[in-house]
Amino acid sequence: MPIASYADPKGLKNPKPIAEWIHHFLPLLRPFWKELCLAGLAMMLDGTLSVLRPWPLKVVIDRVLSHKPSRVPFLRAWLDNAPYSKIEILYGSCAASLLIALLTGVLTYYFTRLLGRVGQRFVFALRRDLFAHMQRLSLRFHDRQRTGDLTHRVTSDIQSIQDFIVSGTIVFGSNGFLLVAMLALMLWLDWRFALAALSVAPLLFWTVFRHTRRIKLATRKARHSTSLMAALAQEALASIRIVQGLAQEDQFDERFQARSEGYLQAYLESIEYQARVAPLVDFLAALGLTIVIWYGATRVLSGELSTGDVVIFFAYVTSFYNPMKALARFSYMFNRASVAAERIADVMSVRSELTDRKGACPAPRLQGEIELRDVSFEYEPGQPVLSHVNLAIAPGQKIAIVGATGAGKSTLVSLVPRFYDPTRGAVLIDGEDIRNYTLQSLREQISLVLQDSLVFSGTLRENIAFGSPGASEEQIVVAAHVAMADEFIRRFPEGYDTEVAERGTTLSGGQKQRLAIARAVLRDAPILILDEPTTGLDADAERIVMEALERAAAGRTTFIIAHRLSTVRLADRIIVIDRGRIIEEGAHTELLARGGRYAHLYRLQTATEDESAAIKSP
Repeated sequence: MPIASYADPKGLKNPKPIAEWIHHFLPLLRPFWKELCLAGLAMMLDGTLSVLRPWPLKVVIDRVLSHKPSRVPFLRAWLDNAPYSKIEILYGSCAASLLIALLTGVLTYYFTRLLGRVGQRFVFALRRDLFAHMQRLSLRFHDRQRTGDLTHRVTSDIQSIQDFIVSGTIVFGSNGFLLVAMLALMLWLDWRFALAALSVAPLLFWTVFRHTRRIKLATRKARHSTSLMAALAQEALASIRIVQGLAQEDQFDERFQARSEGYLQAYLESIEYQARVAPLVDFLAALGLTIVIWYGATRVLSGELSTGDVVIFFAYVTSFYNPMKALARFSYMFNRASVAAERIADVMSVRSELTDRKGACPAPRLQGEIELRDVSFEYEPGQPVLSHVNLAIAPGQKIAIVGATGAGKSTLVSLVPRFYDPTRGAVLIDGEDIRNYTLQSLREQISLVLQDSLVFSGTLRENIAFGSPGASEEQIVVAAHVAMADEFIRRFPEGYDTEVAERGTTLSGGQKQRLAIARAVLRDAPILILDEPTTGLDADAERIVMEALERAAAGRTTFIIAHRLSTVRLADRIIVIDRGRIIEEGAHTELLARGGRYAHLYRLQTATEDESAAIKSP
């Protein structure tokens, strides 16, 4: 199932509604509901206390300087009738200012620290689940996706969500509560003055949030461009040998620059929309202050309001537009996070085609009897790769599968470990449909040696033990001996502790293959799959690897996919596939005597090898 947003750029114009992806994240936030509630309460208290900051100044102006009622919420009756002198009221107002500052500082520290911890833990859980989910998606999914794009989702997109949780919620929560509290007190003091002061607020809200959709679209395009850049960079760096070998650095430079320009234009567009908001907000804020100054002065002159009341309104209106600016920044952060969340949810919503059946049980120790019963397979509907394949293999038997490129050899073998499930028919092991076994328990009893032997960064010991992490040192050495790898490992100064470069570039092809064989031997699985294991090796390396493979295959049901027919000498039986069907089957001499497809392939390859040998001869 492809992901529309990076398989089809048009998918960028039709994002999923929030309701369709938010359910992927709510379960990860539930463990932190207490912390989130406490943080919300702290932000609410912080907003309430912050809105009281100008009130001590109002008390000083009204009670100390002007001899008028204070009109302080909840304290009005007590404060206006308290037998305090002006100096005592002044000192009390100063102390109240310091106390408000201290309390808001403590609350800000508390909810910032709390949300920071929640954000880090949430992102840890999200990244863990996303990576685990991607690893368990079928090969059909991974065949269609860009590795760099998926990597970008695990790193940069999740970072945007973390930034939003840690910073965005603080911006929204603290400023949101502050706005509500200021509005409530302004209406309580004088509702007509409040309406006059806030008359430009609707226009301000419209100006700020009018750009939300545009910023989000620009951000989505920028994210898409970033993922394309990451995919191209990953492709270029992973293939750096061939890029440099063919002197095609300039070609990749041009392609990378083209994608970088798409990223640049999208982000410039986003910045343009953000830049428009700030001057508009400043102008509207100045207009609101002008109304406060004019209206407040006329009301004070008429005796309807005190100077302290106007100071409160002036402080609130001044402060009112700063949270609005902050909420504009929050809108940008939210757009970035929501786009990142959409991209992550795109992956999380993909369900693997390969799941355990209801009632599937762990596989017992398998004997290795394998049967493909009327198996057909299609990668795309209407394009068969395998058609009505029937094949029975006895335990411990070695089967070579040969045929032209694209005949379906690798696909057929991929059905055994359930990299794919057949479109029709069934694969049975020991008489049981493999879909009745749990996927994990099935694959634990299958070993692989592929054409491109994967070597991971780490030590040689860790590479051999990759499929059997609990193996002892003695078992690792024995497996290396069987694979004829111990000899070259001992030649390294650090032996089994030798660090291997990424993708095993410090090892020869034959050495990497022998490491892969040792890994397969150490697993001690009853089924062994050898997918063109000698391709690309010279004659000496092939001879050593063939001997190691012969040891590894002893007593195991073995599939050998071979382009080079020299490897079929390990096989008890040879299967010839053409266009997804088995057309010949038998022993080497028997198939040669028939003079069919196998004999043709053998003669063709033998003639090519003879010509190559003649050219190399002096």
